[in-house]
Amino acid sequence: MIRAANLTQVTDYYKSNTVSKQNNTEKAKDVQPNAQKIKSSEDKLSSKAQKYLETLRKDNADFDFIIADKGDDFRGLVDQSDKEFTVVFSSAELERMASDEKYAREKLSTVKTAVEMSDKINEQFGFERAWGTTDNSGTVLNKLTMSFDDDGKMTLFADLEKITEKQQEWLEELKEKRAEEKQQEKKDLTVKRTTIQANSEEELIEKISELDWSKIAEEKATQGMKFDTTI
Repeated sequence: MIRAANLTQVTDYYKSNTVSKQNNTEKAKDVQPNAQKIKSSEDKLSSKAQKYLETLRKDNADFDFIIADKGDDFRGLVDQSDKEFTVVFSSAELERMASDEKYAREKLSTVKTAVEMSDKINEQFGFERAWGTTDNSGTVLNKLTMSFDDDGKMTLFADLEKITEKQQEWLEELKEKRAEEKQQEKKDLTVKRTTIQANSEEELIEKISELDWSKIAEEKATQGMKFDTTI
């Protein structure tokens, strides 16, 4: 389990996974090259807050920092992110962080726990890490999102994906075939996908432990998900 003394240490941990992340990003771009990027509330920020946000992104490249206010397409903004950890701040919250160094340190101290939280969940439930792995099997924690509203209240979102044993066996068989054979036998892969929302790490883990996959319907896997038909 990672023990991050500060947020920037996460970057070193994920250097070995850079290629995998880039491949996932490129696949998403290939599927919807003309897709319109969902607009955030970033343009509402003052010049001071914009500069602070720029520094956050530069110093913590493995996190995606998004600015979203009430009325924005929160889910869409998170879904278009190509990173494992996403942090969503309201414009008012980021303005406060840009003006109050002590408050900013407190919030970033909370943000850095995302990596430890992800490792803890994967270890406790036997999930796979979504980024930096090539196995299309089991259940993965595809994305972990932290959201902070105007009052600094945190909400957690864990995006989970799972394929059935039958689908997993088909994927393994397809991997062993030559490219032309793959094209002939290509079919739609279905996955189960859900997002769990909680207000604390303890609540998130409790809800994951109570998750009943049998009550979640399968859907066609698309590019950008952990499981897709590009093998």
